[in-house]
Amino acid sequence: MEGVSDNIELVLPFKAGYVSVARLVASGVGSRIGFDIEAIEDIKVAISEVCNKLVSIGSKVSDCYKIVYSVSEEGLKVTYLCDDPSIKCVFKKESDALAIHIINALMDEVELCTDKHVLSMFKVLERDA
Repeated sequence: MEGVSDNIELVLPFKAGYVSVARLVASGVGSRIGFDIEAIEDIKVAISEVCNKLVSIGSKVSDCYKIVYSVSEEGLKVTYLCDDPSIKCVFKKESDALAIHIINALMDEVELCTDKHVLSMFKVLERDA
C-alpha cells in the first residue's frame, strides 16, 4: 500500500460494548474516502469479527487494543495492535476457520499472525472508469 495520506487511531478496551465504535469509525472513514455502502458493510463485518475475537480472548497484560485505519489512494488498511506480546496470532484454531473465511471473503488482503501486528486487512477502493 503506497501513499498513505491519513491514519486514524482508535484505542478500545477489551469490552464487547465498544465493538460498535470500531464499526462506526470504519463506516465514517469508508464513506469519506468513497466506498459504496456494500463495501462499507463488508469492512464493518470484517472489523466485527476481529474485534469480537480480541474481546473474547482479552488480555492479562493490557487493558486495551488499538485499531489503525490507514487511508490511501488505493483503499483502506485496518491494522490491529496490542501491547500484550501473547496476542500476536488470534485466529489459529480450527474453531476460527469460519471467522478467517469471512474476513478473507470480505477483504482484499489479510495478514494473520505476524510479528508486526495482531492482524491487518486491506480493502481496495474501486473507482469508476
